[in-house]
Amino acid sequence: MTEFRLDQWTKLYAPRVSQMKPSEIREMLAVAARPDIISFAGGLPDTRVFPVHQIVESTQRVMLREGPEALQYGSSEGYEALKRQIVGMMAEGGVKIGVDDLIITDGAQQALELLGKIFIGKGDTILVEAPSYLGALQAFAGYEPNVVGIPMDDDGLKVDLLEDKLKELSRQGIQPKFLYVIPNFQNPAGFTMSADRRLKVLELADKYGFLVIEDDPYGKLRFDGEAKVLLRAVDENVVYLGTFSKIFAPGMRLGWVIAPKAILEKLINAKQAANLCTSSFSQRITEEYMNSFDWRHNVDVLIDLYRDRRDAMFDALEEYFPEGSSWSRPNGGLFIWATLPDGLDSGEMLAEAIREAKVAYVPGRGFFASEGGKSNMRLNFSYCPPEVIDEGIKRLGGVIKHQLVLYKSLMRGYTPEKK
Repeated sequence: MTEFRLDQWTKLYAPRVSQMKPSEIREMLAVAARPDIISFAGGLPDTRVFPVHQIVESTQRVMLREGPEALQYGSSEGYEALKRQIVGMMAEGGVKIGVDDLIITDGAQQALELLGKIFIGKGDTILVEAPSYLGALQAFAGYEPNVVGIPMDDDGLKVDLLEDKLKELSRQGIQPKFLYVIPNFQNPAGFTMSADRRLKVLELADKYGFLVIEDDPYGKLRFDGEAKVLLRAVDENVVYLGTFSKIFAPGMRLGWVIAPKAILEKLINAKQAANLCTSSFSQRITEEYMNSFDWRHNVDVLIDLYRDRRDAMFDALEEYFPEGSSWSRPNGGLFIWATLPDGLDSGEMLAEAIREAKVAYVPGRGFFASEGGKSNMRLNFSYCPPEVIDEGIKRLGGVIKHQLVLYKSLMRGYTPEKK
């Protein structure tokens, strides 16, 4: 057989492959899986407290009752009984839909990929929060868009800056395709968009003619405060993404998309080309679990657990991070967004954190489509017990303090002697 050199293969790639970058989070998980590492990197639900016996029982019931069907291909739209469960769940949040208004996907991540496929042409402009979910940026990047990031603060997307950007793009004759947002406990920042800003986003979408994509993986993991109205509950033109990964089991790889009929039709076509259908097996087990057991109680267990861990991280950050550091204070979800003292680079610091302190996190730069995030890091609090969180933040704080000493010494023009 003829041996091919690497450059011979690369010449065959489509131009868009150059936009496909590895996920810093996926690569980090390999390091984080080491038993000697305290990991705040992955956005991992704590599956160790999941109701395994209920899942086993659900699986057994499905196989005994409808094994052949569970092992067969299913419809591209999804298993109708599970879709009915989702319709009921969405009604609790004020979203009134029928089973024909949604499709099941392989997690919300597949929905992002499909939306990118049907909406983005090379050079098209899309709008995202800055920072934004890394997985969404990856899903969209392969279609070669012009990604415009809109800054955030504690109340979520800065709608005044969004409006300014829309006016600027309009003067240039540019029509954005969509705005992608995570209004509740945003990944990575943990911010929740205020009620008035949600209404302003919808007002601007109507005025400037772009689609709003509302990603809501963490909405049911609220620890404090009142729930905000879903964008989809106010405007039926919003595309809503949901997932079972945070309230049931990420290993099932199940999500859903609610969208106007015309968009759903194209999503189904794109899904058929991608994977024909989502796992019948996973869908039927999930439906059996949701129908037979008190899944809301199990979510409440997770909420209590994650709240305690969030508070433990708050306390540890307050005690161990140096002056000049700051962090978000999310009311739910899985993440805290930390900002380092001026002059420090979270990406450059990561190697020392892993090597010397045996602690992992995700540097902030990966959550920006262009520049940004140099001084930020995303910290996950859902997976580690409080005592491990305390130890990990203590170690990480030590690394930050060491880097701060080096930086200040450099600014004074000398480097301290090694001992």
